[in-house]
Amino acid sequence: MHKSAIPIQAIAIFVLLFLLSLSSQIAAQDSPSLLQALHANERDVKHLLRDEIRRPLEVIEFLGIGSGMQVLDVYAADGYYSYILSKVVGPQGRVYAQNPAAGSNVEDIRQMYSLADALDERIESAALNNIAHLRQDLFELEIEPASLDAVMLVQILHDFYNADPDYAAAVLSHLKSRLKPGGIVAIIDHVGEAGQDNRRLHRMQKSQLMALAERVGLTLIGDSNLLENRTDQHRRPVFDPMLGRDTDRFLLKFQN
Repeated sequence: MHKSAIPIQAIAIFVLLFLLSLSSQIAAQDSPSLLQALHANERDVKHLLRDEIRRPLEVIEFLGIGSGMQVLDVYAADGYYSYILSKVVGPQGRVYAQNPAAGSNVEDIRQMYSLADALDERIESAALNNIAHLRQDLFELEIEPASLDAVMLVQILHDFYNADPDYAAAVLSHLKSRLKPGGIVAIIDHVGEAGQDNRRLHRMQKSQLMALAERVGLTLIGDSNLLENRTDQHRRPVFDPMLGRDTDRFLLKFQN
């Protein structure tokens, strides 16, 4: 007797639907646990107060960072995102929190030392065992090539670019070499405008970032207005008290 076979297309559709369902279940389970971690007593109060502006849950969801990933947090400072990433990637994942090495050419190296010391204290007190704090130059990082799932540059690329666009391109190219095929580069930065002194304002134009990404071979796969603030007129320094840290920021996701 001839038995009717289930079409391969039908099987593929079933598997796809199952995986999508499983993915949504995992996300539904992870969100409450991450939300709980964000409000844990071990977290820095200053970081907690920034959440409304930085919207970390939505940012992480947009970027697609999840359990088991290996992620680099560039210029982590005192670890706002390092802590969050630690909770997101979980015990099977790894977070590399990078801060400048001694003697680095940083505008205020003393402040960076203090912030980095604060991160060391937080890692110890909160037992964040999946964070490796690398106080090293970006070009000397102890990270294997093609080993990272994601790299985050949060409000720092403008400093590289405004000092020297070629250096900024070299940084992105080097970080790209540390990504797995298909890995992502997430960039959040303060929006600047043409004709303004963006170096003094600590801003950069989105078009400048796009040109950098194209130059080093990164492909744009996501552009979010999640951190947009239309009341920021782009002519104030980002540290202006009137802004209250709530600048107009772009959030872009590139793929290796």
